[in-house]
Amino acid sequence: MRLQILVITTLLLLPALSGCVEEAAEDQEFPQFSAVADDELTYNNSVMAGAPYIVMFSAEWCNSPCYSTLHSIWNTQAELPVLVMSTDPAKRAGGLTLQQWHESADAYDDEENDTGVDLSTYAFMKGDDTAIEMDITTPGTTFFINSAGIITDRHEGLLDDQELISSYWETASQ
Repeated sequence: MRLQILVITTLLLLPALSGCVEEAAEDQEFPQFSAVADDELTYNNSVMAGAPYIVMFSAEWCNSPCYSTLHSIWNTQAELPVLVMSTDPAKRAGGLTLQQWHESADAYDDEENDTGVDLSTYAFMKGDDTAIEMDITTPGTTFFINSAGIITDRHEGLLDDQELISSYWETASQ
C-alpha cells in the first residue's frame, strides 16, 4: 500500500519537477524574411537589425483583434517600429492593396470629425511565407524582437493591456 502511495505521489509531482530539470530553451531567432511594404520600402532582417521591433501577423480582413491590438500598441507608446505581415497569400486579399489596408487600420479609431491616430511608423506587407514557417495559423499573433533578432515575447489574440505591452517592449529593448 505504501508503495502505491509513493508511486502515485511521485507521478503527481513529476510535472512540477520537470521544469526544474529541463534545460533552458534556446533563444529563437525571427526567421529570415524580405517583403516590400505599403511605403514601397523593402524590409528584411538586415534592415531591422540593431534595434528592437514588433511583428504582428494580421490579414487584410482582420479587424478584431488585429486593428484593436495595433491601436493599443500605438496608444501605449506611439511610433514604435511595427511590421504588420499578412497571413493571407492572396495578392489583394479582401480586394485591398497594402496601402488601402494600412488606411483601413488607421481609420479604425476614427469617429465623426476625429481622425484618430495615423499608424505612421507601421509598415504593412505580405508575410504568409514567414507565417507558415513560424506555424502561425490565425491572424492576431504578435512578436516582440530584440536588436539581435531574437524573439523575446509572443502573444496570441487581442493585446490591449498597456502594462503588458510596455513589459514586452521593455524586454525586447534590453
